[in-house]
Amino acid sequence: RLAVVTSIGAGDSENQAPFFFKVLMWTAMKKIFEDKNRQEQVVMAQGNDLEWCIVRPGGLTVEPPTGVINVIEGEAGSIARADVAQFCLDAVTVQDFPYLGKAPCISSVGGTSWVKDRSAKARGEAEAEA
Repeated sequence: RLAVVTSIGAGDSENQAPFFFKVLMWTAMKKIFEDKNRQEQVVMAQGNDLEWCIVRPGGLTVEPPTGVINVIEGEAGSIARADVAQFCLDAVTVQDFPYLGKAPCISSVGGTSWVKDRSAKARGEAEAEA
């Protein structure tokens, strides 16, 4: 099995990227996204010879893992790098992983903007009492 990380906006997920990120994709990051798209095409071309999952995370954060990983259909929010890593590990180790042969977009926080929720609740911690 193979788990490959590309990005929100790669492949057929362009419409899930927020507008300002799309501007970067079309300009400063154009060659990067051309490479990401080629990477996805190579993986998808393996057919039945390989079980794969292409992981397209939203905006990456360096926050502690939240344990919240949502497969999203709409516009991306943000996700901790550690949560992306857990999703990738699950893709290669969980016997009946539901996203094999697919390219899900994942996010932990938000889904309509790049506003990051740094609250204790978003990180799975109890809120401090006042």
